[in-house]
Amino acid sequence: MEDFLETYRGDVSPWEVDSTEHFTVAYYYEKFEAATFRFLRHRGVDPLLCKTKAALTHYKTELHNRDIYYIKSALISAGENPIIGHKLFKADSDILCTTMQQTLLGISIEGSTTEWDGDRKENRHQPGDETSWVQSLKDVVQPYEVNWSGSLSLPGYIHRFSTANSFIMAAFGLTPDYLTKFRIGLSTFEFQLEFHNSVKSGNLINIESCIAQLGSSSVRFYHRMANAETGKEIATLSQYGVHLNLDSRRPTPIPDDLRTRAEYLLPKT
Repeated sequence: MEDFLETYRGDVSPWEVDSTEHFTVAYYYEKFEAATFRFLRHRGVDPLLCKTKAALTHYKTELHNRDIYYIKSALISAGENPIIGHKLFKADSDILCTTMQQTLLGISIEGSTTEWDGDRKENRHQPGDETSWVQSLKDVVQPYEVNWSGSLSLPGYIHRFSTANSFIMAAFGLTPDYLTKFRIGLSTFEFQLEFHNSVKSGNLINIESCIAQLGSSSVRFYHRMANAETGKEIATLSQYGVHLNLDSRRPTPIPDDLRTRAEYLLPKT
């Protein structure tokens, strides 16, 4: 870890914990965005010039209310469209909780790189017209949601994708009532996030979502975010998670009746 620079240090606040009773994924991205800002300043690069093109994130260990943590960052691919690797650790135990590989546009970073020893990207099928899409969000970008470059901040995207999850989950029976009654949550372990067009204050956003893959306790959702007025695709997210028992904090099989409904929504082959 000698080549990694500590770029963030903080704790989990009560308002940053979601209904699955752990650190909300959007706030990971808020902290990673801040870590990138500090890393670029350290390398003498103006953060105002760049945007995120893609982010691959793996969630390994949960963070909960009051947990303290730090992030270390390194350049893992130099030149045009550089890639920064982030690692988030629990500060009191040094347990690795989350990794993120962030591809940037608009800047070039030269110099030596650090070999990435984290997870590699697995190619995931991107659903098309062969699947059942659910309208899962209609919203507008608020002025306070833009970052220093004037575009929608990373957590602004993720908060909306999290809302979209609630609609696609409800489509096959994972309704708010079900989740509350049976003490169930969705625990995410992988994000594959791609950005295609910028979003600014006042832009109207739509998201449609589908089920891309289904396992015993796991499910992969795929979300497409678009500009509601132009139809241009803004971003896509492939999200893998598990049907989690909130008391045991362990994955539990998706009930057969819900599985049957979910299978009906899977891509038709």
